[in-house]
Amino acid sequence: MGRYTVEEITEFFHSHEVKCQQRDVEEWMESMGALGGDEELTDWDMYHFSDWWRCKGTAYEPGIDDKTKIARLLEEIEDLKREKDKLLDEINTLEQQLDILPF
Repeated sequence: MGRYTVEEITEFFHSHEVKCQQRDVEEWMESMGALGGDEELTDWDMYHFSDWWRCKGTAYEPGIDDKTKIARLLEEIEDLKREKDKLLDEINTLEQQLDILPF
């Protein structure tokens, strides 16, 4: 099992197109009770950071209150509705380009 610095973890995630910053890794460490930022982290720590990062800013973020959770879920619903409308428009455009009649 490898051991990594905060900088190495940040670089690893950047290489996989995850747009986290070194400060995000440090914030995660602080939320886990780790202090400083010069500790070495393991493969498991990288997995846990990835999970934490995926949930950060969403309704599934640990430790948020119910009001924040509901607000974020409502935002997500609106985003999904906009995405659905965008995809329906794209389908209509493609059907017109291919001369496909709608059902």
